Order: sequence, then structure tokens, then C-alpha cells
Amino acid sequence: IITYDQKELAKKEYMQSPNDWKNVEMTGFVKYDEGDDDQNFAWYVRGGKHTDDEDCEGSAYKGQLYYGGDSRFAKQQWFVSYAFTDEKEQVTYPLEDKWVGFKFVVYNLPPLNNGTVFVKMENWLNENGDGKTWKKIDEIIDRGNWGEQGEHCEGKPSQIISWGGPIATFRWDNADGVDIKYFSVREIEPPTPVVSTSIHV
Repeated sequence: IITYDQKELAKKEYMQSPNDWKNVEMTGFVKYDEGDDDQNFAWYVRGGKHTDDEDCEGSAYKGQLYYGGDSRFAKQQWFVSYAFTDEKEQVTYPLEDKWVGFKFVVYNLPPLNNGTVFVKMENWLNENGDGKTWKKIDEIIDRGNWGEQGEHCEGKPSQIISWGGPIATFRWDNADGVDIKYFSVREIEPPTPVVSTSIHV
């Protein structure tokens, strides 16, 4: 990685190499046994290692599913500087002792006339764990008005994380037991949806 300057990363479109994870679908099936219901599963991408030594390497967009059944998104501008969406409450029942599939999708939207690239995120859930009956439980578009500390890494205060990163991560905290299966990360061809003005931070 030759630069952590976020304006330069946005121009290059990648952090480490052209085949960094960028437009991706991250999927995992989990069975949560018990723990702290205020914590969550977090699938995230668009950065590298998250350490104090190279704090600007720790950029990420995160899709989060709480053990208690809520959903939200996080934008990690660097390690450790976060911006969060409000929790979308009770998108599903508490997750304890059942298999569910959780999918986080993130992709760049087509550039605007001025070259600005917005990023869309989606959280999907397969409540019965059959791998078939998915439903979208949350979505957001980062239009560059989310976050305040991008200048720490030479970006705009609310720098959009439009570049790819070398590491995709599946994480969960404060769970006494979690069974896992069918984890995957796939680079996708971004869809070209109609961007609704009602979807915003």
C-alpha cells in the first residue's frame, strides 16, 4: 500500500491492488447461542488491517445485524473513527438458537456528471436459514454528507469510501457461542438502480 491519502485512493479506486474487494456481496449463515444482545454481527469491506499503527488503513463500510433483531450501517473513516446510521429496530426476531443468513451488499453507483461516486449499502436477511427466502431489511446511500473526520487521512470531512480494499471481514463481539456455515465473499457487477431521493443519511 503506497498511500493512505483518501483523495488519492478515490482517484485510484483501490487501496492495495486493482483486484481489491470493492463491489461485493458478503454472506454468512450463523446460529447465535447466547451473549450480549446489544452487540452485533458485522460484515465489512473497503479497507485493510484495522490497527493503531496504520490507522488510515482501517477504512470500511459495515453492515450490522444485532443479536436482538435490529439492523444498522457503520462508516469507519479510519481506525478508530465511526459514523453510524440509526438502528432500524426489530427487523427480525431475536437471533438466539436458530440459523439465519445475513448478507451485506455494497457497491458504487454510476458517477454523476461531475464525477462524484455515491455508494449504496444493503442488508439482507434469510430468516429461516434455507438460503432461498431473502428479504432486504435495510439500505442507505452515502452521498457524501455522512461522517466528519475524513481530513485525518487527507480526505474530505465526509469522504465517500469509493475505493476497494484488500481485506473483507466477518466479525462479531460478546457472543458466548456462534455456529457458522456457508461464508462467502463475491465481487459483483453493480446494478444500475434508479436512485431515490428518499434514501439518505
